[in-house]
Amino acid sequence: MDTVVGLVLVLLLMLGITRTPREYIIFWSFATPIFYIIFGAKTIFISLGFTDVELFSGVLPILVTVMAFMKLTPNEKRRAWKYSPKLWFLFLGYYGLSLFWSDNAGTGVRTVIQVAFPSFLYLIAFNIIQGDGHIAKYFKILMIINVIVATFDAYNAVAGWSYMNGSGYMNEGVIGYRTVSAYFYATMGVLFFVRMMDKFSVLHLLVFILDVALLLMMASRTPTYTFILGITIAIIYRRNIAFTLIGIFALAVFVGLLFILPSKSRFINEDNSLNRSDSGRNFFQQFFETRAEEAPPWGWGAGSSEKYAYWISSHITNVGAPHNEYLRIKFDGGQLGLVLFYIGLADLLVRGLFLGRWLKKYFPFKAILIMTPVMFALSCTNDNTFFYFYVFTQYLFTFMGFGARIAYEERVRLGEEVIVLDPVEIELIGANSHGIAVT
Repeated sequence: MDTVVGLVLVLLLMLGITRTPREYIIFWSFATPIFYIIFGAKTIFISLGFTDVELFSGVLPILVTVMAFMKLTPNEKRRAWKYSPKLWFLFLGYYGLSLFWSDNAGTGVRTVIQVAFPSFLYLIAFNIIQGDGHIAKYFKILMIINVIVATFDAYNAVAGWSYMNGSGYMNEGVIGYRTVSAYFYATMGVLFFVRMMDKFSVLHLLVFILDVALLLMMASRTPTYTFILGITIAIIYRRNIAFTLIGIFALAVFVGLLFILPSKSRFINEDNSLNRSDSGRNFFQQFFETRAEEAPPWGWGAGSSEKYAYWISSHITNVGAPHNEYLRIKFDGGQLGLVLFYIGLADLLVRGLFLGRWLKKYFPFKAILIMTPVMFALSCTNDNTFFYFYVFTQYLFTFMGFGARIAYEERVRLGEEVIVLDPVEIELIGANSHGIAVT
């Protein structure tokens, strides 16, 4: 019954997507946490024949991506490709090819999609926004989604989870799906923080404080460390004494609270060293490290790590993943895949630094372009990051696409790029009632 209701709801959402102007179509993907976190829709799966996929956190974002990508003209796709991180896409291509030597290709397809999905949002975001007329609306939608999810989590932090547990949903963590929600608030907190550094807003500050409070209550380690790293990068990259002093003070207060709250033991051991242990996680990582060393240079193939993880979680420990994406890549793609992964992350960072030269008036996007690969790299050290694309990387990669687009338009203005429009784009410009140039 839940599956039928879920499918009907997705069909209705698809109808809404088809009626949405293409510059705002990604809004539907942004709203995934509402279905996933609030409605407990993680429990609704749909079978694709070779694998089962979570309907709202897996199928819906992919549908939005495909429908949005199909709206792009061939010329727009080529233009976005020119500004895309080529070496990162080389890794994605290699990881996809590893399906051919995998002994678990069904699950591997799902894993490949999870890895590649945010990057396609980057290509789409590059084209659906022209100029900065849409930016305010995107932050407004982020604010609305953030407040809805935060209100729900804040209520349940007080009221408890007895009702949701009784219904079979929401069965882990203090608030919602602890790690999922933590990544959501870490990402939203960083986005609103860099927004305030560019244009201060009391409302953004209040939501930022709420996000930080909920993140502390969840006591999820890797999202918290990722949040701290992102804020630190923004403070340094802003190169403003006032922001630096205020930012360092706020960050010091946040870190200080980690030592005071009852959840301290999740972050800090009794000897004040970082807590890196979790029940079952160490066994997982040791097993996968040993097995990965036995693999050929090209690895066991995409999805292979999931096959072993399923057996271990069924027979030995409830931990269901390696919780280390570097290890997953090494296991599935071998040493070759791991090297390409590192090179791809470096390409993302270098490209962000390069494009940032044309984003002097757009600090949030300038910061996000360099924060994303660094935050992503840290998250991959101790978490199965790819599973959280709908609350972490999808937002960051989308805003990276926006930043790349603004840098491109600035290069056009300076005469460093030449616009070549195809007939479809010229028709779009003529039909655009909002006066937004499709370039």
